[in-house]
Amino acid sequence: MALLFFVGAMVFAYPFVVDAINNFYDQRVIDNYQTQYQTAHKAQQKKRLTQMKAENESLLKQEHTTNIPGMGLVEDPFESALKNNVTPSKAYFQSHMIGAVFIPSIHVSLPIFNETNDDLLEKGATVLQGTSYPIGGISTHSVLTGHSGLPDKKLFTDLDKLKKGDLFYIEVLGEKLAYRAVDFKTVLPTQLESLKIVDGKDLVTLVTCTPYMVNTHRLLITGERVPFVEQKMTKQIKKAQAYHENRLLAFAVGIPIFCFLFAYLIWRKFVYYLCIKHRYDFVFYAVADGQGIANLAFYLVEKKGKIPVLRDGERLKAISDKDGRVLFEGIPGGRYVAYPDEQTAFPKVSGFVRLLQDQNFTLKARGARVKRTGKQHHRDYIIDRGHHAK
Repeated sequence: MALLFFVGAMVFAYPFVVDAINNFYDQRVIDNYQTQYQTAHKAQQKKRLTQMKAENESLLKQEHTTNIPGMGLVEDPFESALKNNVTPSKAYFQSHMIGAVFIPSIHVSLPIFNETNDDLLEKGATVLQGTSYPIGGISTHSVLTGHSGLPDKKLFTDLDKLKKGDLFYIEVLGEKLAYRAVDFKTVLPTQLESLKIVDGKDLVTLVTCTPYMVNTHRLLITGERVPFVEQKMTKQIKKAQAYHENRLLAFAVGIPIFCFLFAYLIWRKFVYYLCIKHRYDFVFYAVADGQGIANLAFYLVEKKGKIPVLRDGERLKAISDKDGRVLFEGIPGGRYVAYPDEQTAFPKVSGFVRLLQDQNFTLKARGARVKRTGKQHHRDYIIDRGHHAK
């Protein structure tokens, strides 16, 4: 049963752990990209931005027929994504990466690639061919597509949790842009008319499949450009990135702790079942302020089920001697509690077998000070209740 629980827990945790690892890797990719463009020659950035702006302007001249089925350049982004049977190299992804998208409210922090195909869709958000590059500008409408429900990566899975007014941020070639979610639509894959360029508007639409794991429709969330407030919004971006790093750290710490605790539980069960075949002494000294208490009566009870321990048909009883020593001798291994007699004002004492080679039970007592003396496998326990009975 314990093994089944452990296997089930690992299977349950697998997609979360893999997602955390993949997202952590994405943050490293984004960090490298940001560092690259911080150190890159300004002329190169300006040249690439100029090329993107020129391509955006050419779209505007095409009578605003971006990617509308039957009117534009491509059809539904997920149905028409180009498939490649060969796994691309790291350099391939680097060459297609143009920036990153951050959605702090749903902890999204993903690289943006400059075209939509099956390989790139599995790694991050992609610019839909035939739509504007996400570099801002009047009369532009960029469409960023992302998968939902992948087993090893969330990507845009939580996009349906985005609310009207939520902000998302885009960084392309060192330029940071902010957009506010203003329009939410769920449409069929053929109903993409709302992705057209709108005169005078600077828009970005986030697209993913819906419902979750059914994927019969497309969720479109359109954001309208708002001013980028450097200090406040940069803080939100860093928070979105840090979330994935902290999440992986939590798994990196939590999973070994869980495995250790599970292994400890199995070991304790192993010791428990084996120790039943051996006998141990349940012994302690009952004291008050360091002085032994004589003539205290205790009864031994099995902790599980609270069944009294019997010997020769009578409840097993022990009375403390002049030094306060209480001894239940030759008790089968297990878990027990020594209850004081109703007339005795003393805490109950619980005991268990810690190691098979021990000679005495390991003891604990609530509401009292417990002191251990003696050798490793033959310890004596002094239970000090702290005050004398009246």
